[in-house]
Amino acid sequence: MPPAPPPPRPNTPPPTLREIARSAGVSHTTVSLSLRNDPAIPAATRERVRQVADHLGYHSNVLVSALMTQVRLKHQRSVPEVVAYLSGGPTADDWQKHSACVGFFEGAREQAPKLGMRVEPFWLGPGGGASAATCRMLRARAIRGVLIAPFPIPVYAHELDWPRLICVGLGYVFKDHDLHRATHNHFHGIFTAYENLVRLGYRRIGLMLESTQNSRVGYSWLGGYRAAQNMVDGARLEPLLTVDPEEPSVTKAWLKRQRPDAVIGFGPKQYLALQRCGCRIPADIAFAALDVEQMHLANVAEPSGINQNLSRIGATAIDILATQLYHNEQGFPPHPVLSMIEGRWVEGHTAPAR
Repeated sequence: MPPAPPPPRPNTPPPTLREIARSAGVSHTTVSLSLRNDPAIPAATRERVRQVADHLGYHSNVLVSALMTQVRLKHQRSVPEVVAYLSGGPTADDWQKHSACVGFFEGAREQAPKLGMRVEPFWLGPGGGASAATCRMLRARAIRGVLIAPFPIPVYAHELDWPRLICVGLGYVFKDHDLHRATHNHFHGIFTAYENLVRLGYRRIGLMLESTQNSRVGYSWLGGYRAAQNMVDGARLEPLLTVDPEEPSVTKAWLKRQRPDAVIGFGPKQYLALQRCGCRIPADIAFAALDVEQMHLANVAEPSGINQNLSRIGATAIDILATQLYHNEQGFPPHPVLSMIEGRWVEGHTAPAR
């Protein structure tokens, strides 16, 4: 064990890598790799080198590091680093039926080349059943970074190879795991929808959601709805949280009991449920979607509601992943970050001014 290095002198330039190497009793290459958190160096050695570097007053220069990374990439990599976009629907292309997954992918795909990366979709099998085989494929192709798209059903009986991967979650996928993640601000989104319906003249504003839609976003939609009821001028209607929104008797009973003049719902399922009950939209009742892009996929023209800015969420996830890849932060981060992207209200034909 080398002796403890002397304390740094005040007003002296920061130490070089070779000076850190002499104090730590290792080569300057080991110091360079350790400060980049390269797994080729044992974890204990990396930690000891970092402690010596901190003690000597070493601080990396972000601009110089970024420049050197670009230089190394030009010499070492002739193709962009591939980022896996993981989905787990019933089929390999099921994610293309969901606006969030499509928006996330497009935003990530557009942002990735700016950071020297390329995004490719990978299927984990139905419900994630082929996770192990997919992870072996990722290892074989030396793919480190992954974006995890939301699963259509939030049940994860299968695990990924977490210690070997550098992951960013999109939305609340694997929400019981400590992941960096990028998502829409669901609480503020529904609050904004409620505010705008009041501005347009509606006062009895109801909420229709599937129970799983509510729980998978950490109950943020229900919380935002309750907050809006308390803070914005409107009647205190009870929400309809259903297991199956296609059961008309439940919806009819709720409509008769609550008598809403406008309804906030996630998207097409709630919109169609109202129509099956004989409601003409917007003649009898207004409708505001919490995801207008999903309404577009269902061929509903010019819906009113919230544009979640899905592509920006995907681009933000790539930005987060790029930082993790640079530092080689495999496994679960010690301090996971939740990046929330604001949506915006869209004026449409399903909720005109009264």
